[in-house]
Amino acid sequence: MKLFFLMEDKSNALAAAFFPPKPAQDHTEVRHKYPRPCQVHNKITREQIRKQLKRLKPYKALGPDGIPNIILSKCANLLEDRLFFIYTAILEGNLQYKPWKAFITVVLRKPGKARYDIPKSYRLIALINTMWKVLMAVIAEQITYLSEKFQLLPKNHFGGRPR
Repeated sequence: MKLFFLMEDKSNALAAAFFPPKPAQDHTEVRHKYPRPCQVHNKITREQIRKQLKRLKPYKALGPDGIPNIILSKCANLLEDRLFFIYTAILEGNLQYKPWKAFITVVLRKPGKARYDIPKSYRLIALINTMWKVLMAVIAEQITYLSEKFQLLPKNHFGGRPR
């Protein structure tokens, strides 16, 4: 019984550290000068899908779908056409396939820590379904391209940008 309470205390401490409560919303008015909206209707291409499939690290841990990355990267030429129609339907129909959005969160110890009774000695790993990960990578690549092309980010914003 004592072990159960220790595990419950540990899981509560990790949950509080990794998922803190939302901050109170600040309703102060901030004046921003937004750029003009850009009217771009980028569609995904088979080449983008193939490129993301080939980029997958082959031996990463599996997500809930259980599909190894190496299978997807080696079969990219066979899959790109089918995934193109699936992804296009998802984007055009504003659909979300819920099983693809499922993920597993694993808590791992950080190596070399002196104490493992504090939450900062652990890190989270999210194992995401690969099909969803590929689609999100294609969309992220498009957003990055458009934000650079239309200069949507401030000049002093350097983090997460190409080059």
